Amino acid sequence: MKHQLAIAAAILNKVKLPHIPNEVARLQDESLKPDPDVVVVAECIGRNPKLLTKFLAVAAFVSKKEITTARQAVAILGTKGVFTLFFSSAIEFTFQSKGEGALIVNHAIKVATAMAALSIRCKNIKSSDAYLFGLLYNVGYVVLNRYDPKSYKECYLTSLMTPSKAPEKELERYHTTSSFIGVYVAKKWRVKNSIYSGILFQQDNVKKCPKGENFAYEMINLLSIARAIVAETENTRYITEEVRSSASEAMKRLKINNLDYMKAQRRVKQFTKDLESFPEDFMEAPEAS
Repeated sequence: MKHQLAIAAAILNKVKLPHIPNEVARLQDESLKPDPDVVVVAECIGRNPKLLTKFLAVAAFVSKKEITTARQAVAILGTKGVFTLFFSSAIEFTFQSKGEGALIVNHAIKVATAMAALSIRCKNIKSSDAYLFGLLYNVGYVVLNRYDPKSYKECYLTSLMTPSKAPEKELERYHTTSSFIGVYVAKKWRVKNSIYSGILFQQDNVKKCPKGENFAYEMINLLSIARAIVAETENTRYITEEVRSSASEAMKRLKINNLDYMKAQRRVKQFTKDLESFPEDFMEAPEAS
């Protein structure tokens, strides 16, 4: 693993990541204080009008309440919740690039939306954390798209249709995995440890701990369900038996029923209808080089 992590770090060093707005770092510093100043938090959010608009939309979606000002968001979500959502909004905002990278981000937003909607069934998972995890779970592929735009897609399509086989294919081509790269992205952006532990172990068969925290276990199972939901909203072009069966098993583990599934699917359709989906020719795997 140490060698694979070293390669992941080297790949990331060769790719220029988008700059996260300065307001995010300032807000994080304030949110880490024992008694964050609500006025300072609201001011940090309000300094970037374009990002503020995005943040308010995400905050309203996650909280299921009308939120029109930064102060209102702090009052409803608390300073910790506000930071997580503001950070999520900043990632969406800065990663809305052009081309295939944008399609990967759009897909992640849909997964994040489904995970946030489903998270109400997991009493130990905050909707804002589920949303952030959904945005970041495949951020390694955003990096690989920039690092190796000609050859990354075969691995990425495998991750969509047969996720269990993706790490092997990634190791064969890059001698590391998108998850390892994603962990370094999350660490570079100072994302909380629980999020990047979920990214790291997303392809593992994580067991539930009877007497401990089960953040990674619940997140990974939510991700399995969200994958199927998003695939179905995109005309089932890449839904496979593995995706279906993984979702079904995850629903049993988390006690998520068909009604919960359909509600999450409706929210994805409603809140991400303007996001471009993968075109049919994108789903055609390129010939291996």
